Amino acid sequence: MKKYEIEKQGQIEFFETFRIDYQNNNVLIDYTDGVWKGNLLEFKLNISNINKVLFQAIKYLSKMRIRGESVPANILLISLNQQTCYYFKSEDYFDEIHKVYFGASSKNNDSFIGGNYIKKIDYSNQEGVVDLLNLLRMSNYMPIDIDENCIVGWAERYYAFYPKATKGDFIGDDTGKVKILGEIRNPKLFKGLINPYTKKSNEKFKYLMDKLNDKLRKKTLGAFYTPIPYCLKAKELLELAIKNVPKDNDYIILDRCAGTGNLESVLTEEQLSHCVLSTYEYYEYKVLCERLADKVRLIIPPVEMEDTYNCGFVSCADAMSLSYINNPLIKQYVNNLKCNIIMYENPPYNDTSSITGEYDEQGKKYTTSNKDSYVFQEMSKVKNEFRNTNISTVRDFANRFIWSAYKYYLIKPNDSYVVFSPVKYFKSLGIIQDDNKKFIKGYIFNRKWFHATPSGISCVLWSNYKTTESKFLFETFDIDEEENLKAVSTIEIKKVDKSFNNYQEKFKGEKICGLACNSSGYEEVSKKIETISYDDDSIIAYFCLVSASFDLGRLAYFNGRGFYLTKENYFSKLPLFCAKKYPQNIWYEKDVIYVCSDNGNEYAKDLNLLKSSLIYTCLSTMNHTISFTGSNNKTYLNELCFDSDTLASKKLSTLNLTKEEQDLIQLWNLILSLSKETKNYNPIYKYGPYQILNELNTYILDVDNNKIYDYNELNGYLEVLKTKIKAYYEKNISQLLFKYELLK
Repeated sequence: MKKYEIEKQGQIEFFETFRIDYQNNNVLIDYTDGVWKGNLLEFKLNISNINKVLFQAIKYLSKMRIRGESVPANILLISLNQQTCYYFKSEDYFDEIHKVYFGASSKNNDSFIGGNYIKKIDYSNQEGVVDLLNLLRMSNYMPIDIDENCIVGWAERYYAFYPKATKGDFIGDDTGKVKILGEIRNPKLFKGLINPYTKKSNEKFKYLMDKLNDKLRKKTLGAFYTPIPYCLKAKELLELAIKNVPKDNDYIILDRCAGTGNLESVLTEEQLSHCVLSTYEYYEYKVLCERLADKVRLIIPPVEMEDTYNCGFVSCADAMSLSYINNPLIKQYVNNLKCNIIMYENPPYNDTSSITGEYDEQGKKYTTSNKDSYVFQEMSKVKNEFRNTNISTVRDFANRFIWSAYKYYLIKPNDSYVVFSPVKYFKSLGIIQDDNKKFIKGYIFNRKWFHATPSGISCVLWSNYKTTESKFLFETFDIDEEENLKAVSTIEIKKVDKSFNNYQEKFKGEKICGLACNSSGYEEVSKKIETISYDDDSIIAYFCLVSASFDLGRLAYFNGRGFYLTKENYFSKLPLFCAKKYPQNIWYEKDVIYVCSDNGNEYAKDLNLLKSSLIYTCLSTMNHTISFTGSNNKTYLNELCFDSDTLASKKLSTLNLTKEEQDLIQLWNLILSLSKETKNYNPIYKYGPYQILNELNTYILDVDNNKIYDYNELNGYLEVLKTKIKAYYEKNISQLLFKYELLK
């Protein structure tokens, strides 16, 4: 038996001896050996270096603090072979627990020197057993200090307990007219677990304000804060805009969504003196004022009044309201012909229909509906003027900020806009109209550093010149582990004139079946069917144009947004499926490369693309078309697979295959043959790789949750097929999709 297994067995025997329910999820947590009541347990077969093991336990406690977990008051180091427990108090290592440690907790601990243990307990005798039992019954915890390293973890714990709470309830603020202590200043839920936070302001948490928002505020505000390396690159664009201001003109730098002022934090004293800033969230406003009020020209509102605070928002700072647009403090600059407006913004870019709030000139709330927002209403009136649009275009906060910027502020020839946003606003939607806005320079940044998933977000300088440009060069930048800017590549971004929806085909069947499928391709039995689902012998599949989780299935997708593939049209439509399956493996392709129909049906003239698309579709597990018997007792067969006598198999037999394609089909035939030997195989059905993977390639889980496959040979060939079909796509399909502008 290995050392680890022996140690694990000894640990279990210890738990059983001292009646610790080690199968309880609250005991074995986050790679520790165990937390029981107010005790952190660390087990070793033999403890030869107490300091080393103690430091490992301290690192565990540090990580628990950062995650927002209660920090046990006791540290118990158990030497199993010696039946000895070394008892330490966590409070004796308060400073060490409040540090941040990187890497594995068990590594690099040799140099640590701790203090003496409180007690050494020999639990091989009854007296020692009693002493240890008394410790294990203790439920005491060490109150920790809240700082910038741990506040997010404690905030998430707080909101999990109080789902309707706000950031004000959690962090509070007592520097203004409204005095709200908040949980961290007056602990109630966390009484005895955290020490009251004594600093007056929340300046220390300025870079974490977005993560501290409760879930409703996160959804509503959509705010992510700008990393400093990106701020410095944006500053370069700002300086180009300033150079464009006529010599005798004044200018202001307007940021309606400044948050805590990260974007402005890198500006020079002179540049800050031209800034007019606002932010909608009250606690961000407090930090913004503390950081920049004495440096900028104006913050909206300039001072806090009795009615400034309104349910966690700043009553006169909703940039989407009519009262804000008509604010005389900003209007004076917009109406001044000798003053240029440079807008400098990283607007929220959530697509949401949630509450935002709306206020009148007195700052009184008169509606809570996002759809009643003034900018929402006005933009909705003209949305049909954009290139490709629907109501989600107007719901997107970034789109509303950008549209309203040019509608209400950027009206002079030398006005400019430096804006962070996903590229769709100019690439496909046409929020910035093609005839009067000129692209000066732009960057693509990795959105990962905005607390998001890796993808491309643009930062562009636009000016009010007429232009007919349809493609733009962007430099791409990431941030390295040392938080330095890293140049990656230069890419070309082309406008999309026609959306994928133009490929949609209407189908009028005579018989409605009422069945539909979910994103897994199986019949949807719980959700409302929001589309008309036809039962027609000519239908072989359904292609969804919009959904990110579903593309191709045997029945209509339950909420529609697509069209039927029929025996007549399927062969010419499969490249559309392939276009949606473009992997976007590089972060600056995500949210940058779009599917489109700008080149119409030109692609359908390329027989090689059609053939390759057929092969990829039928051999890819991304194709969720399956055979099944529906709740109406009708059997639906998968015709988009290379099982015997299917529509796809018959079509394949008419095509000339390359050696590579012949090898793929040979591999598929082997998989199909092995599948027929499995216990779940149904000879009535026609099988593709996806259904074989889900239903026939069965397995069990061992004690470590590893999959033990019933048919190792079948599983192995399925894995080979995945690899080969991916390579086939990259070699034979991807470039043709760009050539015919199915991808752009």
